[in-house]
Amino acid sequence: MKTQLIAVLAGGLFCAPLASAAAPADRISVFKAPLVCPAARRIGCGSASKPILLDLEQQPGVLEAWLNRAGTRIAVVWKPESEASTRRKVVADLKEDHAIELDGKPRDEAVNDFLSGKGWYRGADVDRLSEEEADVIAARLVRRVQAKTALGNDKAAGLQRALADAYKQRLTNKISREQELSRFQDIGREYLEKDQMPILQGAIDGGVLPLAGEK
Repeated sequence: MKTQLIAVLAGGLFCAPLASAAAPADRISVFKAPLVCPAARRIGCGSASKPILLDLEQQPGVLEAWLNRAGTRIAVVWKPESEASTRRKVVADLKEDHAIELDGKPRDEAVNDFLSGKGWYRGADVDRLSEEEADVIAARLVRRVQAKTALGNDKAAGLQRALADAYKQRLTNKISREQELSRFQDIGREYLEKDQMPILQGAIDGGVLPLAGEK
């Protein structure tokens, strides 16, 4: 298994199901992980964590794999029959990719947090984080546009909703990059005047990450 966590460093709440809540603490391992979303730094990165979690659940001995809301912890629930050698291999693979297993008090606190059933996402559920990220990005781009041209409240709100929808589709792999770019053009034509189109394009070209002075 190669989870590619290093690549992440270089882009709603879900309750744990009964299977997780009933798991004894010795069948839960928690790892410190670099999966904070660069574009929305208060949450984990759904598009980066989703393949990691799904891949983990394909590993022998792994029952479930979860990400916390902040993107700083991965929790692995082991199958009852998982062997120590199997666990060590998963732990070693994650360590190679800079996801470090917690122990002692930090581990106990993280396990308790996981078992609380609040703010953890399993597998495809991290798409909800991607949707939140899209909302943050869209709001950021609209503020960039508004800094350079006047937009009525209705137009600004509609533009933000449309951009957020496009980013949600892209971040959850429902449309391609080419389709996303075409969608941006359609959105601009719907909500902006012709002379405002280059301003929107400039905002998009500025990237999804916050620029100096942006939040």
